[in-house]
Amino acid sequence: MALLASSTLPSSPQYQIKVFRNKPCQFRWCVLSHAPHQISPTCSMKVTKGHFGEPSKVKLQLKIVKERWLHAIPDSVKEFPWRKAEDLLLKQLLLVGQKAFKWSLVILFLFSFLSDVMYSISRNWELMIPLGLLVGCLMMDFLKEISMEVFQASEKRGLSLPLLGFSCCFILVKVISTYLTPSTQPFLLHVANGGLMQVLWLWGDSLKENNQGNEENISAGQNI
Repeated sequence: MALLASSTLPSSPQYQIKVFRNKPCQFRWCVLSHAPHQISPTCSMKVTKGHFGEPSKVKLQLKIVKERWLHAIPDSVKEFPWRKAEDLLLKQLLLVGQKAFKWSLVILFLFSFLSDVMYSISRNWELMIPLGLLVGCLMMDFLKEISMEVFQASEKRGLSLPLLGFSCCFILVKVISTYLTPSTQPFLLHVANGGLMQVLWLWGDSLKENNQGNEENISAGQNI
């Protein structure tokens, strides 16, 4: 019984200390494994200094590359008037865009006019074609004279805004005529076609004047 009691009792502290003294490496490994991982201040300082030092090096390298690139460019390229060339290119692109827009509108008007002519012929209203065109052209001339008197400054700007308003009015007349009776529809269609034809004619004249002025400016800029 005494032997059983002695075996169940816990071992004394002195015995535990002796065991740990015999195995010092195991004790140290346990302490180090359970200790929190900490980075020394000197190591962290080195990391932060290296991290913040990289952008300055990159900027310095970019500056060196830029200086070498500028030295490699010949003087003729540096003295070339790039700003004037950019302005001339923009003016040329604007002229090309205006011409493309103009011809697209002309083609659209021709298709619409031909469809209206075919519709009038199918309805046996051939006489309404010249009559409606004449009325539309006269109406447009009358509106142009009124706009010249009311808006005196529009003559210098090529009648751009009044012509846009008149074209919208004639397009509206053409749309409204589709909802009217077949007897009045052909006449109003050709009135609108005559007005739009006159608008395109006046707009083409104004574009020619503007293009001539722009070409003179471009040639003067090239001579400079």
